[in-house]
Amino acid sequence: MKKREHHLETPVSESDLRNLHVGDLAYISGKLFTIRDLAHKRIGEYAQAKRKIPFDLKGGVIFHCGPILKKIGPNQWEAVAAGPTSSSRFSPFVRSVLEWAGPKIIIGKGSLFPEAYDAVIQNHAVYMLGVGGCAALYAAQINSVVNAYWEEFGMVDTVWEFEINRFGPLTVGIDLDGKNYIEDMKGRLKENLSSIYDSLEIDPNFTFTWWPQVPAGTKRATEYSTT
Repeated sequence: MKKREHHLETPVSESDLRNLHVGDLAYISGKLFTIRDLAHKRIGEYAQAKRKIPFDLKGGVIFHCGPILKKIGPNQWEAVAAGPTSSSRFSPFVRSVLEWAGPKIIIGKGSLFPEAYDAVIQNHAVYMLGVGGCAALYAAQINSVVNAYWEEFGMVDTVWEFEINRFGPLTVGIDLDGKNYIEDMKGRLKENLSSIYDSLEIDPNFTFTWWPQVPAGTKRATEYSTT
């Protein structure tokens, strides 16, 4: 079946997302905010204190990304690389970000843990998959760097506000109906992979993450990812 293609303009509403289905392709224009380890943690702290964050994510798009930028003048930056980073480690913070700040689209890479999946569904948001290894391509779709927040975190953990045009390709990973592209794909592959799992003595139900020794959301995980 041919994948359907969607073009979205931020901010988006739930009705804008209703026609998105897992496996569809999407391109986004408008505003995008990069949110990484330290920013997730701080937004969670703001939510706990019922304190407003200094940028508007309502109906917006957050990108799990630690971009590389080049300074081209006073308060002027140019995006050099902006690829998706592994999203599983942000899972403990997804609910607080969605409920407190109100974004409707999360862009990342790989799977989300069940707690984050539940938060996406319950907050009527969608999760989109970026393509690993395409950091230069995605950077080329950033028209301008509008603003930077929490620069004390360093370049990759700063919240960057980008103006984007036809940002993609992105694959719908979790849609409003709760369908999960990666989990569905794993289910389809499991039968074919069973012989490989058996030969390697791997539990086919084990959930792998990019840092198997560091639990997501812990102090050690944050420190590890920002060094």
